[in-house]
Amino acid sequence: MTDREPVNIVGVFAFPNPNKDERMIRFIDSEYHTLFTIQDGKSIVITRFNGEKMVFPCKYIDDYHVCIGNSAYHICEFAEMQERNGNTYVPRTPKISVEIGTYEIYQIPATADADYCFRSYEAAKGKLQSADYQRSYAGMFAKEDSLEHLWVKHNSDHRPFARRMRSLSVSDIVVLTQGGKKAAYYVDTVGFKEVPEFLTQKQQEKNRHRERGNER
Repeated sequence: MTDREPVNIVGVFAFPNPNKDERMIRFIDSEYHTLFTIQDGKSIVITRFNGEKMVFPCKYIDDYHVCIGNSAYHICEFAEMQERNGNTYVPRTPKISVEIGTYEIYQIPATADADYCFRSYEAAKGKLQSADYQRSYAGMFAKEDSLEHLWVKHNSDHRPFARRMRSLSVSDIVVLTQGGKKAAYYVDTVGFKEVPEFLTQKQQEKNRHRERGNER
């Protein structure tokens, strides 16, 4: 509770910190885990699921509300909106942004000819091809998160992208980005198996695509 009177800021009845030097904007995930903070007036980069990047300046309203671009949000409202849309968000400052955790889910589509779909890593070993997969989701990965937590989250009744992708299943790939480094994990019948070859193949795909572009 506070004995301060609320102030109407862009339509929000807010309780801003009276000490302007302590006005930090907090960004969280939908479970209220703190992801990062930025100073009042700094910008974030939102990466939409389709890869489009958008930069938005942010203005402090109070410790639980922020104006992003021209829209005011409760910090949890913003997090839930980005989660629903498969978007990720990081500070525009590069040194800070590489410290933020994100994840991607790759799944084998029904049209793919991959006989290891929904099967254990033992069945996929030696056959796994990144070309068999399509990117199905992207989200934020807090320090408190784990691969097991993602399994529960993406198998719940209210999972993100429920109408656009199936639940997280055996043979899916989860790619974690933490501290600027990527690691790929195969969803096994029990637990997860790291599969660095998936990332190697994805990089080779990118290189071939870049070479074809340069030849045009």
